[in-house]
Amino acid sequence: MEINHDDSHRIDINFENIVYSVPVPKQKEKKIVLKGVSGRFKSGELTAILGPSGAGKSSLLNILTGFTTKGVKGTLEMGKKSSNSAQKLCSYILQDDNLYPFFTVNETMLIATNLKISSRCMSHNDKQILIDNILDTLHLVHAKETRCRNLSGGQKKRLSIALELIDDPPILFLDEPTTGLDSSSSTYTIRLLHNLAREGRTIVCTIHQPSATIYEMFDLVYVLAEGYCIYQGSHSNTVPYLASQGFQCPQFHNPADYLLEVANGEYGNFTYQLAKAAIGDQWRTSSSTVYIKDEYENESNSDRNDDGISNDTEEKRISVYTKTSESENLSGKLSFKSSIKTTPSEWTRLWILISRCNVLLFRDWTVTHLKLLLHFISAVIIGLYFGDAGVNANKSISNIGFLIINAVYLWYTSMMPAVLRFPAEISILKKEVFNNWYKLRTYYIATLITSTPIHTLFALVYATVVYFLTEQPPEPGRYLKVMLVYILCTITADGFGIMLGTLVNPVVSRLNNWIYFGHINSFIFTERHILWSNLFMLYDRILWISRLVQAHASLHAICQ
Repeated sequence: MEINHDDSHRIDINFENIVYSVPVPKQKEKKIVLKGVSGRFKSGELTAILGPSGAGKSSLLNILTGFTTKGVKGTLEMGKKSSNSAQKLCSYILQDDNLYPFFTVNETMLIATNLKISSRCMSHNDKQILIDNILDTLHLVHAKETRCRNLSGGQKKRLSIALELIDDPPILFLDEPTTGLDSSSSTYTIRLLHNLAREGRTIVCTIHQPSATIYEMFDLVYVLAEGYCIYQGSHSNTVPYLASQGFQCPQFHNPADYLLEVANGEYGNFTYQLAKAAIGDQWRTSSSTVYIKDEYENESNSDRNDDGISNDTEEKRISVYTKTSESENLSGKLSFKSSIKTTPSEWTRLWILISRCNVLLFRDWTVTHLKLLLHFISAVIIGLYFGDAGVNANKSISNIGFLIINAVYLWYTSMMPAVLRFPAEISILKKEVFNNWYKLRTYYIATLITSTPIHTLFALVYATVVYFLTEQPPEPGRYLKVMLVYILCTITADGFGIMLGTLVNPVVSRLNNWIYFGHINSFIFTERHILWSNLFMLYDRILWISRLVQAHASLHAICQ
């Protein structure tokens, strides 16, 4: 795929009569979230979608990005492209800053760059120059070697923006970019978006309650209330618009606050009246797209040099920020030149993801180091408890119990972490897959490849210790068979856990239901082998369920 971002690829977003409905549990009628909204978001402008909670801000944003398609009616156009092809050029920054905590800022940027830009059109040194200058532009150079978990809220938000600027998307969507930030960080973030929009991008964000300073930075304000659009125009026309509808904004009152008060119905329910008045573009400052490269303001470091763009070759032109001549250094302007980038193949991306997963496994000591230690300690305790059960005929029943415990232990310790792992990473996965970093199957294969050796190591350490401590038959063939069975047991349990985790909505309350299901799954297996007296023969009609549990098969394989 090639991305060519120049003036001819500036994309305006037009949508008409968008209706969005969602089903309501235990009711036949659907709830209508958006009620025929229309609008136009132009390139070169920073657009803010405002409204009370539940007005449909995030729903509209999800529809524009293509994140939501079910239950949507209406027309959506993005420039001269079809909505499907144009949405591939969009980047969507979610409300939460979804970053891997164990990577530094530079490592995170480098991984994203390798996933987005092929090494055939940009060398490693050029990629590092690109990264350094993006971080410099977003004031993140000083935190370059800081791990993401140690960043402040504003730094995380800027890093999320920096990650999507690597391939210079023409359209950028942000959901609540100021959530969790203080006043200063919020103002800086919106100013950054304002300047990025002036480069020719179409930037759309939702925001809950902007300050007066932030409100003045928006080129277009799009206000929703009860699923209707009650205002679409410039920030400077807010007060005249409200006055034309009989609402007088008090002097020295934030127009954004007053507009939201009207939207909330604090002065009466005039939603339908305002929706009719908001139709059209008459409240925009200008009907033409503004494309002015504003001076990049830096209140905290007024004497720093700013970055321009240049790194052209005869065959490929890559958009990188580089120190330019005196004119741009003096003017302090931020500019993007047209670029052509080729994305790497999925095979290349697979190896990048494998490398990333390996680093995560090594740095997260709770996943590898601690778990390996726990397997060793548990093996020693269990092995000492059962003693010579492997050679003492009087302890044959105890030996069977020992084998059951091994199967259950390996099953539990492999399945439950897998159940929890996917919901913990799903937010990052959704962002990266939706923004075309890689395909879902690539992520799954990389996860499978990296987790298999780890589970093999855990099974070998545990099984070897308990095998010799309980004095099992010292036969190489039997030992290798036991090792193979336990390795397969752990790998199968991990896959079973991933399946459960995939079905989980990553909300804790729902997650618990699947955790309980995992416990029940293992209980069915253990019950089948513990309750075998005639007193429990009535269970024979339902004990066939235990044969569906993979740990049941591992026990049979060892006992044969």
